[in-house]
Amino acid sequence: MKGWSVQRGADLLAAAGARRFCLNAGGDVVAAGGPWRVGVRHPEHADRLCTVLHLTDGAVATSARYERGDHILDGRTGRPATGLLSLTVVAPTLTEADTVATAAFALGREGIDWAAARPGCEVFAVDADRRVVRTSGFRTAGALREPAV
Repeated sequence: MKGWSVQRGADLLAAAGARRFCLNAGGDVVAAGGPWRVGVRHPEHADRLCTVLHLTDGAVATSARYERGDHILDGRTGRPATGLLSLTVVAPTLTEADTVATAAFALGREGIDWAAARPGCEVFAVDADRRVVRTSGFRTAGALREPAV
């Protein structure tokens, strides 16, 4: 899993004494010693951002259909997950953020609450009806707007 691999790299940097770094692997980000600004891509417009968040120490992962199509399946039906356009998770580690984002995306709309209930996780999601859901702890830059619905 990409999240685990990148987290392992971050752990090696920290073990070597690095205190300030930001690793980005295809939009999955792990950072230390911020603040860092991390943009979350708009699920329908590749040249726009939904939001920008502030990350000091932690990780961000997004699951969506915009890069790889319908590659995440709903395990309950065996069909592609279609209830969300994108779901972003902020967590203490990238392993956790990546895993929770993928599992929550597979659950569809109910995955938002499931992910938000994970200890240390915050969520930003755009559902299939283009409604934005954000947990209260999802810290963002105030100047940027959410996607038009």
